[in-house]
Amino acid sequence: MNKSRIIKVGQEVLNLESMALTKLSKSLDKNYTKAVELITQQSGKLIISGVGKSGNIAAKIAASFTSTGIPALYLNPVDASHGDMGIIEKNDILIILSNSGDSHELADLINYSKKKKIKIISITSSRKSLLSKNSDINLILPSHKEADKLQIIPTTSSTMSLALGDALCCSVLSLREFDKKTFSELHPGGKLGKKLKTLSEIMDTDIPIITSNSSIIDAVLIMTEKKYGCVVVLDKNKKIKGIITDGDLRRSIAKINIKEKATIIMKSRPIVANENLLISSAIVLMNKHSITSLIVAKQNKPIGIVNIKKCLEND
Repeated sequence: MNKSRIIKVGQEVLNLESMALTKLSKSLDKNYTKAVELITQQSGKLIISGVGKSGNIAAKIAASFTSTGIPALYLNPVDASHGDMGIIEKNDILIILSNSGDSHELADLINYSKKKKIKIISITSSRKSLLSKNSDINLILPSHKEADKLQIIPTTSSTMSLALGDALCCSVLSLREFDKKTFSELHPGGKLGKKLKTLSEIMDTDIPIITSNSSIIDAVLIMTEKKYGCVVVLDKNKKIKGIITDGDLRRSIAKINIKEKATIIMKSRPIVANENLLISSAIVLMNKHSITSLIVAKQNKPIGIVNIKKCLEND
């Protein structure tokens, strides 16, 4: 097979699956809405099952739901028939994937769930299948061709099942109070977890502070002690009045008396940030204003401070 033929086959597969996904998108109906509402309202966990390739897809969908704060797990139907059925509890919801809907391995799982009155959502291609007839909500995959030359390997069908699982997860997510901070709490490790860290997680609460009555020498001493290259000036209500940086001191040193009030060299509008600001955004903010330390404040009262080095280490 020459290179152009290899690329052509790849394009044919992708085009076929892409058209199937477009068809799937247009097929979503009231049953999809019912499925999303059922999952959103559930008080138990999601149990997602399937055989073979459908099982692999089911495991991925379960992982997606779990990563967004909805307890979900993959249950192999064969293992379920040999003792793992006990993992299914009252108020759980069962999502079963099967292209044909007639895989014999699913029979025990379906029978048990019906007996225990567990709600079943099916993802299948056949309305007349055993699975469809025994499900509370049927999500039917539109007619399609598998992408391999024999049209028998789960390709297009598994792609549609995976995409439909992603759609369910994202639709449920859109109805819940779930933000980047919550996501970060569930993903503390790895690069993604770092990208979602906020200033509240790394800020230093030992802030270099002086009052508006403090002298320049007081500012120098605190600045030297805290090692942030700046001091925050507070008013009588302990709110931020301004900031003095080591650069301000250097530029003024020849024309000031160090016993004078520090406010004479103070900048009255320091750059401040919210504690929920992402570290990556804090880096952008500091670079934009050419500063190396950033005050973290709440209602104009300082609650922390970070420097750019600490942010880069955690980005």
